[in-house]
Amino acid sequence: MAVQRPPDHPQRLQVAAEVHARPPAPVQAPAVITCMALTDAAAQDSLARVHQLGLDHAIELEMSADAAHVLLDLPQLRVKWERHGEFVSLTFVRPLPDLQYEALATMPEFPTALDALPLGWLASLPGRTIACADVLLVKIEAQEPRAADIGRWFVADAMAGSQVLDEAAWVFTDFLVKDSGRTRYLALDVRLGRAQSARVVQRIAEIEIYRMMALLGFPLARAVFPELNRIEQQLERITADTAALHAETNTPAVQSEEQRLLDELTRLASEVQRSVAVTAFRFSAAQAYWSIVRARLAEFREQRLGDMRSLTGFLSRRMSPAMESCAAATRRQDEISARIERASSLLRTRVDIAREEQNQRLLAAMERRGVQQLRLQQTVEGLSIAAITYYTVGLVAYAAKPLAQLVPQLRPEIVTAAAIPFVIFFVWRALKRIRARLAIEEETQ
Repeated sequence: MAVQRPPDHPQRLQVAAEVHARPPAPVQAPAVITCMALTDAAAQDSLARVHQLGLDHAIELEMSADAAHVLLDLPQLRVKWERHGEFVSLTFVRPLPDLQYEALATMPEFPTALDALPLGWLASLPGRTIACADVLLVKIEAQEPRAADIGRWFVADAMAGSQVLDEAAWVFTDFLVKDSGRTRYLALDVRLGRAQSARVVQRIAEIEIYRMMALLGFPLARAVFPELNRIEQQLERITADTAALHAETNTPAVQSEEQRLLDELTRLASEVQRSVAVTAFRFSAAQAYWSIVRARLAEFREQRLGDMRSLTGFLSRRMSPAMESCAAATRRQDEISARIERASSLLRTRVDIAREEQNQRLLAAMERRGVQQLRLQQTVEGLSIAAITYYTVGLVAYAAKPLAQLVPQLRPEIVTAAAIPFVIFFVWRALKRIRARLAIEEETQ
């Protein structure tokens, strides 16, 4: 009876298969292996060319659109295609059954697996070559290899080599791109098993490819430093100008200068962010690739051969400064961005304080004008009471004259004079009620 369990996570099988995504191509000495990496092209385009190569030899490849690797076995060549984050790699394994270690001293040229490809197929691959290397794997007895046998293939001043995997093999190279457009590696198999041979070749291929991908960040770092120097100088000037303003009186001219400096800081911040946007991925990728290179070198467990430089020593001495330059460029971008933010914050605080002071002065002026308007309004209201009283008493005087004819004892002057206090009171009372009603309406709005 099957054991019941909760349903699988949607990505469980995909994650579990990742540890088997890039198995090393089977290889056994003697053989020559050519590895290459292509950038600036869709992975599906190069995969289609590999598929077509199989069809040309009547081999139908079983592959999916999201395949991480494909292995194609031709009569005299094994082709391995791999998908990576920003490039694809191709590994060509060509057996050389008749090659012996003694032939290294007399071979006319360094072998390559590319000779086994159909004419023109390699040139039809899409993208651009960032790395390409020939790895010659040859059997050797336990004795130390002779310098005359291996030195003819490498530049003496740049040559590096060591014994790897607890004396199981020797690896030599000079990391130089030859006239053929390929780097050369010589791996001498002392007692490697079939699986070990495949892993040694894979490590060499990864060291070559990932060191080149890591170094892509170095030209960008060199281009960024002058730009950062210019931004830093402008930031220092703006900071000095800002400090000088603290001794100045807060005048319209000073406020205009502060706004101009704030605009310049904003422009500098946008330039730094543009630089970060252009370089952030490349610099972080360079550090990731360099970490992989160092890990692969550590897995070799190298032992030095006399005074010859080891692979680890050579690459660490040559590549570490370049990788440190990328890291330094990243740190400088972050530091300059933080400095600009602090300078902007200080200047913005000063501008805000000046604006607050100006607003307070405006509010005080508005309050003074409000008091003046209130007094003027009260004066106008007093004049209005006098004016309304004057016209109302005039009306009373006109009304009192006809009454004097009916009542001879009633004098119009006395009636008019007597009406004045009453009219003033009623007019004042009416205006007060109107003012109270308007105040209530303002409060309810």
